[in-house]
Amino acid sequence: MKSLLNKTKLLIVLGLIAGLTFQCEKKKEEDLTPIIALAALTTSAGDCSVSASGKATINTWTTDVTGTTAGTISKLGSVPVVGHTTAAIKLTSDASTILTVNGSAFIIIYKASACPLTTSNVAATPSNFSIATATDSNSEFPSSYKITNQTATITFNGAQGAGDYYVFIYAIPRNGQSAAVNYTFTP
Repeated sequence: MKSLLNKTKLLIVLGLIAGLTFQCEKKKEEDLTPIIALAALTTSAGDCSVSASGKATINTWTTDVTGTTAGTISKLGSVPVVGHTTAAIKLTSDASTILTVNGSAFIIIYKASACPLTTSNVAATPSNFSIATATDSNSEFPSSYKITNQTATITFNGAQGAGDYYVFIYAIPRNGQSAAVNYTFTP
């Protein structure tokens, strides 16, 4: 009887130890849904990261127009939460390249051969390029030009204008703007 009582006590103690051990090893699964949703709301898709002075860095899609003479930008990025649209035109300029952009949007020109585009890559006017029929909109959007239902003509100037460029398009739809601009490219 004493032996049975000892075995019972031993089984109870082992059962308690096993139960506590399994309880300690039980892994708590965390619900990551809110974190994933927050990340989706605050990040934007794209193949190029763009920074403008005083603004948050955003991602956008690029369209390489080298070898293309005309078209409409169709690969658009979106700024989370506010719903602004973006795009970037990539081109290589020689001494006499002209790019026209038609529509309503802000334009910032970066002299860079690859992304990311930073404030130190903003092209200089008039040494790198000149722009006609666009309004200087630096007060609204740093280092930018604005077109409103019009065509901006960007001329890349001589030897200083030769090289690789990105023309960043930023549009605020509630202001009647769209990043889906039309362009013509004369290499």
